[in-house]
Formats: sequence, structure tokens, C-alpha cells
Amino acid sequence: MRGDWGGPGESPVGVARASDVAASAGGLSWVSRARDARTVRVLVGPTGMLSVLEDFARGVGGAAASPGMVGDVLRWSGWQVDFDVTQLEGLAAYHQFLSTGTLSEAVCEARGVSTATLQVAVGEARFVGAERTQTWLGQEASVFTTDEKTGREAFHYTALLGNLVLRSRGEVGDTSSQLHEVTLTGVAHQLVQALRRVHPRTAAHGDTAALVFTADEAERLRQGARDWLRAAEEGHPPGEDGAPEWVRRMAGAESSEEALTWLFTSASDAARVAERVLELGAFLLEADAATAQA
Repeated sequence: MRGDWGGPGESPVGVARASDVAASAGGLSWVSRARDARTVRVLVGPTGMLSVLEDFARGVGGAAASPGMVGDVLRWSGWQVDFDVTQLEGLAAYHQFLSTGTLSEAVCEARGVSTATLQVAVGEARFVGAERTQTWLGQEASVFTTDEKTGREAFHYTALLGNLVLRSRGEVGDTSSQLHEVTLTGVAHQLVQALRRVHPRTAAHGDTAALVFTADEAERLRQGARDWLRAAEEGHPPGEDGAPEWVRRMAGAESSEEALTWLFTSASDAARVAERVLELGAFLLEADAATAQA
């Protein structure tokens, strides 16, 4: 969902898939952008929903994403339509949509066009630090899409926590398809360079580092936390295991996604989170070296 979204375009006749929601389409808006070299994506829905998605794609929540109270959630429904503009029918369907502002059956059913329903939920959430002595507010957005032809469901989750942005995406029920990305801003140059050494899938620019984790890499971090906790328990008396609280939380997570969330929300400051990523990365490197020598 990242990218430079165009401004919403209002359709005087409504924008919707004709066979299903044309009757209730009045007042909806649309935005479009190039998804890649082949595909143009169009989102259709209430203007507020499109504004929120645009803000979250840029890493800012905006006033439209604030329901007012922690725990309250704003919900919208809409449509996502992908046009393969490298196919003649897909390109013609996209041009027809631009000329009419309407997603007719002819447009949606053309070769090279795929449609999906959108379910969007956003709100404010309270996060608790690893030491449990500090809490702070952040904004969350969850987007679920269901492909109209295959029924396949996908999700995209974004959490905005000050100078930290956490994103996860993938297919529902398929852990192997999931990707997790965290962007840390305001991090010292030395920390940024150190992150690149412990995690090669790190992009850096100035004081900002963006780390991407595959499902396997996320699971490796969770297992690393478990190994750390086990090693600490073996070296300390009962009740004094010596493992930090954030490591304990990661080790007890029910999934690798939950473990990463614990790691990246364990502190309100991106620099402190970066230090913890380095600590866990260093532990894993030492463990790998010890295994290689065994």
C-alpha cells in the first residue's frame, strides 16, 4: 500500500462494481497509482477511507485516522481494482474507467482486470514498554482484501509509533508469505551501520534505517529470543534468569509476527529499539559461530 497516491477523484455517477454495488455507489471516490511496471491499481471507497490509506502509506496517521478515544475503531468498506496495462483489454478497460468514472461489469470482467473487496479498520492504540513503566499512544491500520475470483484473502497492517513505523503484509493463513518491515528514524549513524552488519536486508539513508524480515527471518529472531532465555535460565538461580523483559516477551510469543511486534514496540524511541535489534542480532551471530566451531 506504499506509494504516492493521486488525489481522490469524484465520480458524478458513482464508482462501484456494477453488478454488486452500483445502487449504493453514489458519493464514493477513487484514487489510482502505478503499482509496478505492469499494473495500475485503483481504490474505490469513501473519501475518508482513501485519505487515511494515503496518510498511512506516507507514514503519517492524520486527523482522519483518529476516532477520538483509545480502543475506538473507524471502519470502511471499498474496492480494489488492478489493471494489467500491458494487455490490450486491460489497458482499454482502464481507459474506459478513466473516461466514465464507473467500474462497469464490462470493465471489471475484462481480461487483465482483477477486483477485490476492501475492509479497512483504523484507530488509536496504547502500547506498553518492555519495562511496563512507560506507555504511549500510536495509530494502527488494518486492511484486508478478498479476491473476487479466487477468494484469496490478504492483509496489510501498519502501526505508527512516533519515529518508528511497523508494517506487516501477506496472505491470511499463509505464514510463509508474510513480510515485515520496520522503519527507524532519528537513529545515530553508527547504529544504522551496525544494523546493516547484523541484518543485510537493511536500507539506510541518513538517520533512517528500514529493515525487512521474511517469515523465516522473523522466526529466527523468535527462536533466538527463546535460546537467549534458555541460556540465561541455565546460568542463573530460579527467579533470576537474567533475560531482559523484551526477550521474555519475544520468547513467549505465539507467532513470529507477534514476536517481532513485541521487539519493535518494546520502547517508544527508535534508537532504543535499534539497540535491542543489535543485541539480539549479536546473540545470534555468537550462537552461529559457536555452532560452527562445535
